[in-house]
Amino acid sequence: MATRIPEDVVEQIRGAVNITDVVGQYVQLKKSGRNLFGLCPFHEERTPSFSVTEDKQIFHCFSCGRGGNVFKFIMEVESLSFPEAVTRVAELGHVDIDLAGYDTQSHNEPAPNSQQQQLRQLYQDAAALFHHILLNTKLGETALAYTQQRQLSAELLATFDIGYAPNERDLLTRFFAEKKVDFNLLRHSGLFIENNDGTLRDRFFDRVMFPIKDAQGNVIAFSGRALTKREGQPKYLNSPETELFNKRDVLFNFDVAKAEIRKAKQVILFEGFMDVIAAYRAGITYGVASMGTSLTNEQLYLLQRTTDHLVVCYDGDLPGLKATDRVIELLHSDPRFQLSIVTLPEQLDPDEYVNKYGAERFQQIINGSMETAVGFRLRYLKQGRNLDNEQDKLTYIDAALHELVNVSSAVERDIYLNRLSESLQVTYEALATQLQDYLVDATTTRRSAPQPRRETAPMTPQVHQQQTKLTRTQRAERGLLNLYFKAADVRIALNEQADFQFVHEAYQAIYQLAIAYFAKHDQFVIAQFMDQVTDNQLQSLVIAIDQQAFDEATVTDQFQDYLHALQQAGLERQLDAAQAQLQEASRSGDSASSLNAVQTIIRLKRQMQPTINTDMV
Repeated sequence: MATRIPEDVVEQIRGAVNITDVVGQYVQLKKSGRNLFGLCPFHEERTPSFSVTEDKQIFHCFSCGRGGNVFKFIMEVESLSFPEAVTRVAELGHVDIDLAGYDTQSHNEPAPNSQQQQLRQLYQDAAALFHHILLNTKLGETALAYTQQRQLSAELLATFDIGYAPNERDLLTRFFAEKKVDFNLLRHSGLFIENNDGTLRDRFFDRVMFPIKDAQGNVIAFSGRALTKREGQPKYLNSPETELFNKRDVLFNFDVAKAEIRKAKQVILFEGFMDVIAAYRAGITYGVASMGTSLTNEQLYLLQRTTDHLVVCYDGDLPGLKATDRVIELLHSDPRFQLSIVTLPEQLDPDEYVNKYGAERFQQIINGSMETAVGFRLRYLKQGRNLDNEQDKLTYIDAALHELVNVSSAVERDIYLNRLSESLQVTYEALATQLQDYLVDATTTRRSAPQPRRETAPMTPQVHQQQTKLTRTQRAERGLLNLYFKAADVRIALNEQADFQFVHEAYQAIYQLAIAYFAKHDQFVIAQFMDQVTDNQLQSLVIAIDQQAFDEATVTDQFQDYLHALQQAGLERQLDAAQAQLQEASRSGDSASSLNAVQTIIRLKRQMQPTINTDMV
């Protein structure tokens, strides 16, 4: 029977990895002061508030409050249990430790979302079945021949888990019936269509199946390419949106590409997943696609956590150019990305270009033909215009100069003006004069218009915006726990007070965890201690406490001040209760209870007198 992973093994794995290396595979981190900052992977934000403290091996988001050590990060970002996270961290950190014989699945913790886990397993099983049918069965022979015709090698089929759903309407239905999968789970999976009589039939049939995966590589949907043309049937059929799958949040191949994106320090955005696969075949492994839909802010945010250089390589035909222009418009005045454009010649898409000219030519055009967004716009504005016609030429010049108004760099404007002058056979001076007039008009318009609040993205979080004002008692509780963590004398002194209690439940809970921790350890290591803190709010509180300053020279004075403040708080609570008892006794006419309450109030006020004016600094 498998046993829990021993604490010393867990500690060995934690000590062998650097949290920045692990977190850096999910978040683009930049140094600011002692810490590294980036955009939080757990919620959408424009101002980075997610920090990693390398010397303490912890992470913390000042906005949403999540925090912890490297295991907690992986648990949160990949929805894993603790033992699964330990295994995953060992894998990500390339730690050569044999975990065979240990329970790496569960420590009886509740699953983050049991239905989501079941749906992921459902999709994983379906993908495995489709892949098996394509490669190993007679049913898949025609589809396999098609994939070979499309230059999809065995390696590519395996990398992208491509499969085939045969021309049967009940294949998956029977497959999951044999596995006794819950009917309601099947209904909500998106893999089936419900008939009028309540039975299910397969949504996908006679289609080459391309699994769609989340950022962690879990299959969450499918896109099926029709193998046989049928009347009224779309060429591509995608899964409907489900609890797992929202097309706004997903980028095809991001799970495979994210590590390569960080290496290349750029990402290439393609229109469709066949373009991504063709680019991968040609050696461009850092490409993604937005599922054939317009690029969304959610997808941009996913990319922003990985790189700040976005290269758009859509199809070279007119619809592709229009789609590229929409991306430029979406990112207009957006500081998140350096934006580059690659336009393939002959109106080809990447798949067609690779098939026609080969991998080497494709790499050359990707790496050597990038243009700026403004450069693309100046070309795009020529669409549909005959520049030999005077009116069309004047209209184009006007549009092009208005485009240059948005260019802040004088040098960049000069380059484009020279280019326009040469191509249009118009003097540089005339273009520059006209542009200067437009710049003056634009400046006047901007000054008179209401100025919207512009968001910037500094790498230092606005921590003060997230802080809430603490009461005197809460400051004392935090200060006392900080001393307890870091001063052995304080631990001894506080442990000797058998009846000591913190006022607030959260601080008392941390205190109890700390007592258990120091029963086994002599020194406080926050990354180690966090393994014992399972509650998210408590984890955030522990990090806030640990970040407080510690002055060893004033420990004794601080300890006494904090104790006095907490004793005062306890007496104040007792006084409030006695005063409430007095009011109740007076209303009911209970003279004995009233007398008892009065005596208690007098006694408490006498006890409070020595410290009534004491405050925390």
